[in-house]
Amino acid sequence: MEKRQQIVSAILFLICLAVLSVGTVLRPKETISETENRTLASFPEVSADSLIDGTFMDGVETYAADHFLGRTGWVSVKNTAELLAGKQEIGGVYITEERLIQKTAEEDLDPTVVDRSIAAIGTFASQTETPVAMLLVPTAAAVYSDTLLGCAPNFDQEAMIERVTEDLRGKVTMLHGYDALYAARSEYIFYRTDHHWTSYGAYCVYQTAIRKLGFSPVSYDKYNISHVSSSFRGTLYSKCLYTDMEPDVLDLYTYEDGAKVTEVEVFDGVRTQLYDSVYFMDALNTKDQYQVYLGGNAAKITVKTDVSNGKRLLLIKDSYANSLLPFLTQHYSEIVLLDLRYIRGSYRELADPDDFSQVLILYNAVTFAEDPSLVLLGAE
Repeated sequence: MEKRQQIVSAILFLICLAVLSVGTVLRPKETISETENRTLASFPEVSADSLIDGTFMDGVETYAADHFLGRTGWVSVKNTAELLAGKQEIGGVYITEERLIQKTAEEDLDPTVVDRSIAAIGTFASQTETPVAMLLVPTAAAVYSDTLLGCAPNFDQEAMIERVTEDLRGKVTMLHGYDALYAARSEYIFYRTDHHWTSYGAYCVYQTAIRKLGFSPVSYDKYNISHVSSSFRGTLYSKCLYTDMEPDVLDLYTYEDGAKVTEVEVFDGVRTQLYDSVYFMDALNTKDQYQVYLGGNAAKITVKTDVSNGKRLLLIKDSYANSLLPFLTQHYSEIVLLDLRYIRGSYRELADPDDFSQVLILYNAVTFAEDPSLVLLGAE
């Protein structure tokens, strides 16, 4: 009887394996995984060299793993098993009770990136008469560092921000966000499944930052808040495919009696398109719902409002600025956003700092430590 059960189990296993294998071969192949937000492996080319050195079989293995039938479900099961075994980090993401947190280890960073960025910003500030301010936003890894195991590698964002502040003292006005975020850490200030701050997190920092820029903040009760999605799974989910974390809510803030956006001009490096809102509602039907803010990143975005003070802001930024922008539109007649990661050539071909009332450089601390594109600011 026991032998018969073993034979039946073996047969069932082989049948399942055959079904999965045939299904993997026959199913339509995708080129992009929207769930993981990455390009899937293509079938490797056959050559004498690749067969001899083993790279062909490595490529076949990667291809099969990327296109295996039910792959997302299998990965999720595997991750759950690893967590039950005591592992805290999967795919470069820490799994905590309340949220997913981006892993950034000090030893994985190139310290010369920060050195070159600081030097470039100093050069940039010295070459313009326009006042330059800078805001480095700590991420959830800094604000919720106490929720990580003591042995978990975690880049010291506060120390880096202090260093940047000291090195640029007298050259730029530093705006700080850590205290405001830490004070609101029990609130919904960072997404659970994404590396960005929420609109409310952005508002918390806006209140103090805008005062240093010379304006009074719009009080929170003036805004209408629309919950436009409760199914957002962001970049951190895509890295670890941990399904037990509750999806995120996306909020849009509008001030009915306040300034209105009159035109949004998006230049992607090739062509320019015009829109009438900083909120791109079609993005809610895509995997990356965070693109509801400004439609995502682009080389240059120009936002015009009906504010009559004639103030123009040059905002040099990463994607953290996208959800902060709606609050800034209440104070400027025009805001030009430059994302140096998407600019080829000189940024001055797109915007001259001398033509603006203020310059704000806004990055989250991790991107600032990793992104080498800020050196463009120091170029002549």
